[in-house]
Amino acid sequence: MTILYSTLANVYHEMYQHIFDYDKEFDFYDSLLKKNDCHMILEVGCGSGMLARRFINNEYDYMGLDLYYEMLEIACSEVRSGCFFQGDMRKLEFDRQFDAVLITGRSIAYVTDNRGIMDTLEGVHKALKDNGLFVFGVFEANAIFDNFDDFEQTIELNNKIVRRLSRMEKNLSTGWTYDWYAKYIIEEGNSTTEFDDVTTLRAFTRDEIRLFLKLSNFALKEIIEEGKAFTLVAKKS
Repeated sequence: MTILYSTLANVYHEMYQHIFDYDKEFDFYDSLLKKNDCHMILEVGCGSGMLARRFINNEYDYMGLDLYYEMLEIACSEVRSGCFFQGDMRKLEFDRQFDAVLITGRSIAYVTDNRGIMDTLEGVHKALKDNGLFVFGVFEANAIFDNFDDFEQTIELNNKIVRRLSRMEKNLSTGWTYDWYAKYIIEEGNSTTEFDDVTTLRAFTRDEIRLFLKLSNFALKEIIEEGKAFTLVAKKS
């Protein structure tokens, strides 16, 4: 499992504020939620709370869940709220139901086996009110496996420079899976530290994700294209 969300949690928090446009991402979810009259929401894979802050500031009844304590510590510091809980998306269990469940950041990519995907979707189904909204993004297998070029990112953060060198390799052990090898080079003042990280991710074809949703009693309403990824909007049925 990746160290990006544990050992490098603070690096992630700083770096991804420059990589992601959280205002744009919030506006996307906000539009869907308002259109479907959703107020009580669960965000799975809430990370360091960048979307959580925006949901709470816009008066959503919000709960955030993440696998990593290190990420939740940052989220609690950023948002100063007790609405965060540690947990595994494959083992969702709540004593309340939500108008909407969002799996953000394409976090379902870390669930690489079919049983884990089914457990996740079945848990989401139980967590939703009748006709509740389910929104999540996945990587598109055809696009991902068509191009495994190496790439590099450099982020300047005040007196710190973070470089990430990434390489992808086919895995295929449990589906359309691939290994992401990343080297983080962090320059701060006169010191340089390096970290090597590797994790396995899963992409999906449209047919298989439709089948997963059908088997979990969801009605697919919309697929929104996002380059090498797409977002699915479904309703509990």
